[in-house]
Amino acid sequence: MSDFFGTTTADTIATWIAAIVTLIVLGALIGERRVFGWSQHLLAGLATGFLALIALTEVIGPRLVQPLAADPTGRPELWAGVALVATAAGAPWLPRQLSMIPASIAIGALAAFALGGAVIGTLLPQIDASIVRQGGSLGTTVAGASAAVVTALVLIGFLHGRPRGRLVTTAAATGRWLLIGGLGGWLGFLIVSRLILLVDRIAFLLGDWLGLGR
Repeated sequence: MSDFFGTTTADTIATWIAAIVTLIVLGALIGERRVFGWSQHLLAGLATGFLALIALTEVIGPRLVQPLAADPTGRPELWAGVALVATAAGAPWLPRQLSMIPASIAIGALAAFALGGAVIGTLLPQIDASIVRQGGSLGTTVAGASAAVVTALVLIGFLHGRPRGRLVTTAAATGRWLLIGGLGGWLGFLIVSRLILLVDRIAFLLGDWLGLGR
């Protein structure tokens, strides 16, 4: 399908908008920064509006407004949340000792959520995957043992500033090199994925927009 030669009006408009925005973003590669900056502001505005809409329709409405409207006296924790939000909104006009309360709760909750997610979603599954179980094949056993060794070395690599012997020092250095290698592999994966996106956008411009090769 080539929308350059016309299909439905909506498809044609959508394809032209996508092509123009793609050219604007690719224009940053040759030094055109002003229009690219406007596109970044547009993306940030659209993302902010979308997140605000999701917050209103999926969180504030069904989980705050509707429960309070249905039972105003039976949900004191929701009123406490409303009070914290009101305090945060009025922070510029309130005493510092009072305005710091919602910010401290938000930062502490976010840190606890991130730490809990790291432990439950990453550390515990990694420990579980590194356990060598009986009855498995030789390949599974070797993979589990290797994962256990790498996990232990990387964790030891986070030891800093404590007296330790040569063995622990060597293990910590090896763990840091393994960590650097893992980060390098992840960055390589990101670069390859971005190149795939670039090829996809160029194929879109040449095929769907200009109709070449179709």
